[in-house]
Amino acid sequence: MADEKDKNEKILSQNEVDSLLNAVRSGEVSVESGVGGAGSVQKYDFSQQRKLVRARMPGLKIIFDRFQRTYRQTLSSLVRKVVLVEYLQTEMQRYGEWVSNLAVPSCLSILRLSPLIGQSIVSLEPAFVYTLIDNIFGGGRLGQFKKKEGDFTSIELKMIQRLVQYCTADLEKAWSTIHELNFEFVRTDTNPEYVSIVAPSDVVVVTDVSITFEDVTSKMQIVIPLFALDPVKQLLSDHTYVEQTQPNPNWKIWMGDSIRSSKAELGVRLGNTEVTMRDVLGLSVGDTVQLNQYVAEPLHMSLEGVSKFAVKLGTHCGQQAVQILSVAENPTPK
Repeated sequence: MADEKDKNEKILSQNEVDSLLNAVRSGEVSVESGVGGAGSVQKYDFSQQRKLVRARMPGLKIIFDRFQRTYRQTLSSLVRKVVLVEYLQTEMQRYGEWVSNLAVPSCLSILRLSPLIGQSIVSLEPAFVYTLIDNIFGGGRLGQFKKKEGDFTSIELKMIQRLVQYCTADLEKAWSTIHELNFEFVRTDTNPEYVSIVAPSDVVVVTDVSITFEDVTSKMQIVIPLFALDPVKQLLSDHTYVEQTQPNPNWKIWMGDSIRSSKAELGVRLGNTEVTMRDVLGLSVGDTVQLNQYVAEPLHMSLEGVSKFAVKLGTHCGQQAVQILSVAENPTPK
């Protein structure tokens, strides 16, 4: 009975319905504030999927952390000056959005990914490229060199290709612990409209790297299509695996100490011969057995059963010893 009473209380009477309609017509009650009104509708940005994708691939940050260290050394040794390379961020963008933010002209180098499917882009700021090339050829301080930006000369294109190849070599080293990846240089273009590696609506992985040379800071961007990373997405999302594959700087010391303290068996074979069982039964103390090895010829010394050195028999401090003459180029088991 109580449930039926509550149910009846929730039903409005005809007078209450008429009063509510009149209040709405007169403006005393606003329909905008209702639960089903427009105020309860929330906008949804489909581009927010970038954050979800980035969170699932923490391995990319670790890869580019390694890259910034090696590329810093590469550029510093190239220009013989201190160059700072710093990883900034990795984010997801629509390819069309990324291209629309590029200036004309730009320095866009297209790279073929192998064994993955697709192509990637290394974007450099033209002003930085001009001044860096000028510095390599003995020019003055960065920022003092002025040139009207436009098409690159053949010499500049060759130098850009060399710079990008240095970059890709360090990228391959950074990727090596996760997946063997090769970046093959295709071409360099200055007009973003002529560079189309994916459809404008496709998502690309954009990594920003800051390069500081003397007093000028420039930005390099590395763009990889998201679909190209599908075969290695599981490796990039496994944060524990990626962290464990980083080489420990102390491992080399520990392994060296272990190898130096380990023991190995060395043996020298003086020679051999074949005899009959009758001759063996007839051997006695003082008999001489002739071997197939001449005294002047080098002997073979084996390391753990593998012939490693050519030696000469002799004595040292009253004990039999051998002197190493050479090291075998192709050790063979004995």
